[in-house]
Amino acid sequence: MQSWFYDVSEYLDSLLSEGEQVTVSFAGEVTGFARISSGCVRQGGSIEQRELTISLRKDGREIQSSVMLSGSLQTDRDALRAIVDRLSSAVADLPVDPHLPDLPDTVTDEQRGQGRIPVPEELIDAIAGDCGDAQTCGIAITGTMYRGVATSTGLRRWYEAPLTVIDGSMHLPGGGATKWVWTGENWNPSAARSSRDHAESMLEILARDVQTPPVGSYRAWLEPAALDDLLGPVIWNGGFSAKAIMTGSSPLAPIYDGTRLDPRVCFRENPVAIGVPQFGSHGHPSPAGLDLVAEGVGQEKFISPRTAMEHGLTHNGASSGEYPDALEMDPGDFDPASACAQVGDGLWLSHVHYTNLAAREGARVTGVTRWIALRVKDGEAVAPVGTVRIDDSVIRLLGEGLIDIGSRAELLTNLSTYGSRSPEGSKLPGILVEGLRVVG
Repeated sequence: MQSWFYDVSEYLDSLLSEGEQVTVSFAGEVTGFARISSGCVRQGGSIEQRELTISLRKDGREIQSSVMLSGSLQTDRDALRAIVDRLSSAVADLPVDPHLPDLPDTVTDEQRGQGRIPVPEELIDAIAGDCGDAQTCGIAITGTMYRGVATSTGLRRWYEAPLTVIDGSMHLPGGGATKWVWTGENWNPSAARSSRDHAESMLEILARDVQTPPVGSYRAWLEPAALDDLLGPVIWNGGFSAKAIMTGSSPLAPIYDGTRLDPRVCFRENPVAIGVPQFGSHGHPSPAGLDLVAEGVGQEKFISPRTAMEHGLTHNGASSGEYPDALEMDPGDFDPASACAQVGDGLWLSHVHYTNLAAREGARVTGVTRWIALRVKDGEAVAPVGTVRIDDSVIRLLGEGLIDIGSRAELLTNLSTYGSRSPEGSKLPGILVEGLRVVG
C-alpha cells in the first residue's frame, strides 16, 4: 500500500495549479474477521479499504474532501482529478482563515510494527467452541492497519502494523454474562486462551442469585477497562485540551488551576508504549512523552497547530480534537489479586457501560454496570450485581477517593469497528477507591 499511496500523492501534486498546496492523509486496512454466536461462526470475511482525505489550500484558505479508492492508480485517476478540480474551483469562495497553520516541515519517515497474524483457524479456535452451559459470542479480527501523510512540499510519513483483537463474551441461560478481550501485534494463542479461561472461571459466581446493592457509597475495585470507561467522557469533552482548558469547558480544568489529584496519579501521552502512529493526519509529529499529570498536578496540555495559531502558543502536534491517542497512567504497588480482600465490603467492576458526562464540575461521569460486576462481602466476591447506575466525580476518584493503584497496567486497544479499525489505545492500571456512588 505504501508505494501506491506515494504514487497517488505524486499524481495529485501534478494536478495542482500555481499557488496551490495539498496535504493527503491516508487510512487503510486489510482485515479478516469472524463473528461468533452460540459458539459457532455465523459470519466470516475480509475487508480491504483505502480512504484518502485531500486538503487543498491556496491564499490562506483550505478545503478538503474524502474518498474511498480502489488501490489501482490507473482506475482512480479520474476520481482524483475530479476531486482536485472541484476543490480548486471552490477554495476561492471561502473566507481567508486567520488560524490556518503552516504545513509541517518536510521529513520522510516510516514506522512498522512487527508481529505474527494468526491464520483463520487459529483465530476461530480462540473464540468459538463450547464452555459448559454458557454460549460464546463475539468478534475476532486480525490484519494490518495503515496510515500515511504526504504533502506537496515533500513530506512523506508512513505507518503500518499488524493487530489482532478478540472481543468475546459468554452468556449463561439465566442471563449472566462474562466478557473477555485479547489484543496484540504479535499473535499469542496461549495468552488469548488464558484470557478466555479466566473469563470462563467467572461463570460460577455469575450463575448465583443477583445481589443488587442499595443506593449508597461503596469501596470498589475498578479494573483497568472500568477506569478507561470512566475516563472516556472526560477525554471526549476536552479533558486535556489546551483550548478547552483555556475556555473553561474542560472537565479537568481545575487540576490545571490549583486542584490536586492524589500525588501518585501520573498521566502521559506515550505513542511508543501503545504502538500508535507517531504523526497525526496533518503530518506533524504526534505528542511524545507529554506529561499531562505529574504527582497529581496538571502539567502539559494537547495543543493543536490551529489552537497555537489562534492563541499565540507553540503546538505539540496534537490532533484538531486535542485528545490523547496513547494515554498511559503510571501503575502503583497494589496487587490486583488482593482486590477483593482490600475491598472488604463493596464492589468489583470490570467495566462501566454507556458512560457519559453528567456534569463538567468535578468531571462527574455516569454509567451502568453490566459485565462482571460483583458484590464483595467479608473480602470475597459473593454474587453478581444487577444493573445499577454509577455517578461520581473522576477528580474525586483520582483524588481524595483514591486508596491505591494497581501494579499492572493493561494495554486497552480501541475496539471500535464502526467504519474502520483504529490503532489508538491506552495503557492503564486498575484503581481501588473509596465512596464510589451508586445512585440507582
